[in-house]
Amino acid sequence: MPEALYYKEENQCLYLKGEGHITAILCADLRELVFKRFEEENPIEAFYVDLSSCDYMDSTFMGLLVGFNKRMQKLMKKRITIVRPSPTAKDLLDGLGLTSLVAISDEMVPFPANMENINQTMNASVDLLLHSHENLMELSEENKKKFAALHSVLKSQKDQEK
Repeated sequence: MPEALYYKEENQCLYLKGEGHITAILCADLRELVFKRFEEENPIEAFYVDLSSCDYMDSTFMGLLVGFNKRMQKLMKKRITIVRPSPTAKDLLDGLGLTSLVAISDEMVPFPANMENINQTMNASVDLLLHSHENLMELSEENKKKFAALHSVLKSQKDQEK
Protein backbone atom coordinates (compact mmCIF):
# COMPACT_ATOMS: atom_id res chain seq x y z
CA MET A 1 0.00 0.00 0.00
CA PRO A 2 1.42 3.40 -0.91
CA GLU A 3 2.14 6.11 1.61
CA ALA A 4 -0.66 8.68 1.63
CA LEU A 5 -2.21 11.30 3.88
CA TYR A 6 -5.57 12.85 3.11
CA TYR A 7 -6.76 16.07 4.74
CA LYS A 8 -9.86 18.23 4.80
CA GLU A 9 -11.52 20.80 6.99
CA GLU A 10 -15.29 20.86 7.20
CA ASN A 11 -17.58 22.61 9.70
CA GLN A 12 -14.63 23.61 11.92
CA CYS A 13 -13.44 20.01 12.14
CA LEU A 14 -10.13 18.76 10.79
CA TYR A 15 -9.98 15.32 9.21
CA LEU A 16 -6.77 13.43 8.51
CA LYS A 17 -6.62 9.92 7.06
CA GLY A 18 -3.40 7.96 6.87
CA GLU A 19 -2.93 5.02 4.53
CA GLY A 20 -0.05 2.59 4.33
CA HIS A 21 3.33 3.70 5.68
CA ILE A 22 3.21 7.21 7.14
CA THR A 23 6.68 8.70 7.47
CA ALA A 24 8.50 12.01 7.79
CA ILE A 25 8.28 12.47 4.02
CA LEU A 26 4.73 13.85 4.35
CA CYS A 27 5.11 15.55 7.72
CA ALA A 28 6.53 18.93 6.68
CA ASP A 29 3.54 19.86 4.54
CA LEU A 30 1.10 18.49 7.10
CA ARG A 31 2.72 20.41 9.94
CA GLU A 32 2.53 23.72 8.07
CA LEU A 33 -1.08 23.13 7.04
CA VAL A 34 -2.38 22.19 10.49
CA PHE A 35 -0.41 24.68 12.59
CA LYS A 36 -1.39 27.48 10.22
CA ARG A 37 -5.05 26.49 10.70
CA PHE A 38 -4.68 26.44 14.49
CA GLU A 39 -3.63 30.10 14.38
CA GLU A 40 -6.79 31.25 12.58
CA GLU A 41 -9.44 33.04 14.62
CA ASN A 42 -12.31 30.56 14.37
CA PRO A 43 -11.43 27.64 16.64
CA ILE A 44 -11.35 23.99 15.68
CA GLU A 45 -14.20 21.99 17.20
CA ALA A 46 -12.59 18.57 16.64
CA PHE A 47 -9.60 16.91 14.96
CA TYR A 48 -10.12 13.34 13.75
CA VAL A 49 -7.27 11.11 12.56
CA ASP A 50 -8.32 7.89 10.80
CA LEU A 51 -5.59 5.26 11.11
CA SER A 52 -7.69 2.26 10.12
CA SER A 53 -5.69 1.77 6.89
CA CYS A 54 -2.31 2.64 8.39
CA ASP A 55 0.14 -0.24 8.58
CA TYR A 56 3.16 1.76 9.82
CA MET A 57 3.91 5.19 11.33
CA ASP A 58 7.36 6.51 11.98
CA SER A 59 8.32 8.41 15.11
CA THR A 60 8.30 11.76 13.29
CA PHE A 61 4.63 11.37 12.38
CA MET A 62 3.73 10.21 15.88
CA GLY A 63 5.66 13.13 17.39
CA LEU A 64 3.72 15.45 15.11
CA LEU A 65 0.46 13.96 16.41
CA VAL A 66 1.68 14.75 19.94
CA GLY A 67 2.43 18.32 18.82
CA PHE A 68 -1.03 18.70 17.28
CA ASN A 69 -2.59 17.38 20.48
CA LYS A 70 -0.55 19.78 22.65
CA ARG A 71 -1.62 22.74 20.50
CA MET A 72 -5.29 21.65 20.54
CA GLN A 73 -5.22 21.34 24.32
CA LYS A 74 -3.52 24.70 24.75
CA LEU A 75 -5.72 26.67 22.35
CA MET A 76 -9.04 24.83 22.45
CA LYS A 77 -8.88 22.62 25.57
CA LYS A 78 -9.59 19.57 23.37
CA ARG A 79 -7.71 16.43 22.34
CA ILE A 80 -7.32 14.95 18.90
CA THR A 81 -9.29 11.75 18.28
CA ILE A 82 -7.64 8.72 16.68
CA VAL A 83 -10.37 6.86 14.80
CA ARG A 84 -10.31 3.08 14.46
CA PRO A 85 -6.55 2.57 14.56
CA SER A 86 -5.38 -0.62 12.87
CA PRO A 87 -3.84 -3.16 15.26
CA THR A 88 -0.36 -2.14 14.09
CA ALA A 89 -1.10 1.57 14.49
CA LYS A 90 -2.54 0.98 17.98
CA ASP A 91 0.56 -1.00 18.99
CA LEU A 92 2.83 1.79 17.74
CA LEU A 93 0.81 4.45 19.58
CA ASP A 94 0.83 2.32 22.74
CA GLY A 95 4.56 1.71 22.46
CA LEU A 96 5.37 5.42 22.68
CA GLY A 97 2.65 6.35 25.16
CA LEU A 98 0.34 8.29 22.87
CA THR A 99 -2.82 6.40 23.75
CA SER A 100 -2.87 8.07 27.16
CA LEU A 101 -2.83 11.56 25.57
CA VAL A 102 -5.28 11.37 22.70
CA ALA A 103 -8.84 10.11 22.50
CA ILE A 104 -9.23 6.74 20.78
CA SER A 105 -12.52 5.91 19.07
CA ASP A 106 -13.44 2.52 17.70
CA GLU A 107 -16.68 4.01 16.37
CA MET A 108 -16.93 5.03 12.74
CA VAL A 109 -16.71 8.80 12.32
CA PRO A 110 -18.06 10.02 8.97
CA PHE A 111 -15.21 11.62 7.06
CA PRO A 112 -15.91 14.13 4.28
CA ALA A 113 -15.73 13.16 0.63
CA ASN A 114 -13.04 14.51 -1.70
CA MET A 115 -10.27 14.79 0.86
CA GLU A 116 -7.06 16.39 -0.41
CA ASN A 117 -4.04 14.14 -0.84
CA ILE A 118 -1.16 15.91 0.88
CA ASN A 119 1.73 15.85 -1.53
CA GLN A 120 5.31 16.38 -0.53
CA THR A 121 6.45 19.87 -1.47
CA MET A 122 8.87 20.48 1.40
CA ASN A 123 11.50 18.20 2.85
CA ALA A 124 11.34 17.29 6.51
CA SER A 125 13.62 19.85 8.14
CA VAL A 126 15.96 19.25 11.04
CA ASP A 127 13.66 21.52 13.06
CA LEU A 128 10.61 19.35 12.31
CA LEU A 129 12.46 16.16 13.16
CA LEU A 130 13.89 17.66 16.36
CA HIS A 131 10.55 19.02 17.62
CA SER A 132 8.68 15.83 16.76
CA HIS A 133 11.13 13.73 18.74
CA GLU A 134 11.24 16.19 21.64
CA ASN A 135 7.43 15.83 21.83
CA LEU A 136 7.87 12.06 22.14
CA MET A 137 10.69 12.39 24.67
CA GLU A 138 8.42 14.45 26.95
CA LEU A 139 6.06 11.48 27.27
CA SER A 140 8.32 9.09 29.22
CA GLU A 141 11.79 8.25 30.47
CA GLU A 142 11.75 5.26 28.15
CA ASN A 143 11.20 7.54 25.15
CA LYS A 144 14.00 9.84 26.37
CA LYS A 145 16.39 6.91 26.29
CA LYS A 146 15.02 5.58 23.01
CA PHE A 147 15.53 8.87 21.15
CA ALA A 148 18.55 10.31 23.03
CA ALA A 149 21.11 9.54 20.30
CA LEU A 150 18.88 10.86 17.50
CA HIS A 151 18.08 13.97 19.55
CA SER A 152 21.77 14.63 20.07
CA VAL A 153 22.51 14.34 16.33
CA LEU A 154 19.56 16.54 15.36
CA LYS A 155 20.44 19.16 17.99
CA SER A 156 24.00 19.24 16.70
CA GLN A 157 22.77 19.67 13.12
CA LYS A 158 20.43 22.48 14.14
CA ASP A 159 23.27 24.25 15.98
CA GLN A 160 25.44 23.97 12.87
CA GLU A 161 22.68 25.55 10.76
CA LYS A 162 22.78 28.66 12.96
